[in-house]
Amino acid sequence: MDNRKFYTEANRESWDEAAPKHRAANQEQLLQDVQQRDFNPLADYLQESLALVGVKNKKIIQLCCNNGKDVLAVQKMGARSSVGVDAAPAFIEQGRELVEAAGLQDVMQLIASDVYDLPKELAGQFDIVLTTVGVMSWMPDIKDFFRVVHSLLKPGGHYVVEEMHPVLLMYEPDENGTSRPLYSYFRTEPWKETDGLDYFNHENYDAKPCYSFQHKMDDILMAGINNGMSLKHIKEIDRDISNFCQDLQHQKAVPPLGFTMVMQKS
Repeated sequence: MDNRKFYTEANRESWDEAAPKHRAANQEQLLQDVQQRDFNPLADYLQESLALVGVKNKKIIQLCCNNGKDVLAVQKMGARSSVGVDAAPAFIEQGRELVEAAGLQDVMQLIASDVYDLPKELAGQFDIVLTTVGVMSWMPDIKDFFRVVHSLLKPGGHYVVEEMHPVLLMYEPDENGTSRPLYSYFRTEPWKETDGLDYFNHENYDAKPCYSFQHKMDDILMAGINNGMSLKHIKEIDRDISNFCQDLQHQKAVPPLGFTMVMQKS
């Protein structure tokens, strides 16, 4: 059970299983939305982080891109070209439909791949690596994940992060929907879930198991630093960014719910 490939394959199968539910919830609307010149679903705090490094005429890659709508938005912000990678072929298929609807086939490429086993020709090709909400908790090995990020960047390139705060994974909603801390921040064993990955209608279903992992903030920062990157920006966020324990933003004692970060390859 400590084999990294076991976890990444299980998660790929679980996401592929969820893909039809996501398609039913939003694909039809997205196919219309991406045709708009100013299509941009990115949160303001992520746009601020991207503005710090600039995206115009840059080569961008998004890891764990799901259906690619975020990297498509960055492409529309003026990127020279972009690549989206996701382990689940069903989401890559949805993303390719969006790219075609947006008319961006000449400058965008979507690839189905385990993030730990990317095609070697991608190494050193990108000005910006992007990840958005929820990626890091799916990674069995955060140190090796940062090694992958570092390998993709050109010298001086930037890693731009929008992510759930690791403190949030301490919480679980009770039977009344009130989120309370139940787990140690220093938890080491993975979570196993079989309730499904329907983040739109929040429908529980008998799903293939998926596994998530607790990475403390120092794990995240030191993984980047030890892989030859320096911290350029970090901002903690006090509002819901992940559709998880959404009530916390309204409680009197609000924990950090998300963060943005920019690291640079030396």
